[in-house]
Amino acid sequence: MKDNHYSWSSIQQYSGLTRMQAENILERISSLKVGIVGDACLDLYWHADMKVSELSRETPHYNMPIVNEAYFPGAAANVAVNFKDLGCAEVYLCTGIGSDWRGSLLKDTLQLLGVDSRFVLTQPGRVTPAYCKTIRHGLQDVQQEDSRIDFINTTEMSALAVEQLLTELDQMAEKVDVIAAADQLQYGIINAAVRERLQYWASQGKMIVADSRERIGSFRGLVVKPNELEALRWYNGSLDFGQPASDELIKAGLQLSRKVGAACCMTLGSEGALWCENGSCIFVPTKEVLPPVDIVGAGDTFSACLLSALGIGCSGPEALAFSHLGAAVSIRKLGRAGTAAPQEILQRFDECK
Repeated sequence: MKDNHYSWSSIQQYSGLTRMQAENILERISSLKVGIVGDACLDLYWHADMKVSELSRETPHYNMPIVNEAYFPGAAANVAVNFKDLGCAEVYLCTGIGSDWRGSLLKDTLQLLGVDSRFVLTQPGRVTPAYCKTIRHGLQDVQQEDSRIDFINTTEMSALAVEQLLTELDQMAEKVDVIAAADQLQYGIINAAVRERLQYWASQGKMIVADSRERIGSFRGLVVKPNELEALRWYNGSLDFGQPASDELIKAGLQLSRKVGAACCMTLGSEGALWCENGSCIFVPTKEVLPPVDIVGAGDTFSACLLSALGIGCSGPEALAFSHLGAAVSIRKLGRAGTAAPQEILQRFDECK
């Protein structure tokens, strides 16, 4: 799907973002107070030097000698870091973690990166979600990544934990200008009660953008930001569909916007993005980023740029054009989920002229 080039001749296109506008956006978001609620994870990278691997005496297997390890905030926590690197004044994270070493490490890492974790709940009986990536290093610096090892929860939060989380969410909402909702895990923290509370805060005038892998159509009254696969899965009821045409993507975006009662921003990878609102769609193209690239975390950067721009009053298409700049910076950062700093965004703008 990513290699397909759609035809957008049937709808309006926006490509009018100027450097002065980008500079103005970056200046104004420097006073923005941001809250993130969602599934925070810890990203772990373990580098194994297979050149010094030894055959076990007890089993017929070679070991994986870890010679380097790195830890980064992931999922909702990476969205929070993106807001901080973007230059927002205050960034708060509301989530639930376990009383395990991964949770402690995640909170320590967030603190070092300037994210306020006062609304992070430690929940008994839960584990801190983590994505563990083992990378084997061989001769001539050949690298190969093994299958990921994930730490996950397999049950819903308890009723007590939900009530505690809602209290933290309310306290955070009172402090911030905008809220990002990051719904990534099957048994995560964005459940029906949290979605209802987000709808309430949106009805009070709070700008909220929700990103969800499997439940994008369950939000109400707030901006939703699916990619085209997530939007089409909701539109078709499954992932069992062929190569869609541009008009099907437009129909999906418009119908999703009607369903949630707010704007829908559908990202289209290297193609650009659609802004669907009030029965019409606008296509916002993006510029090609030359390889090598790593798209892990690009959606997090896009979400942070989008909500920041919307939060200071930008139009939807203007915010999308700004977000394309941030995502283009992020995917150039290899080996981890990337972020985008103000000067990097302006440099990307200059490259696109």
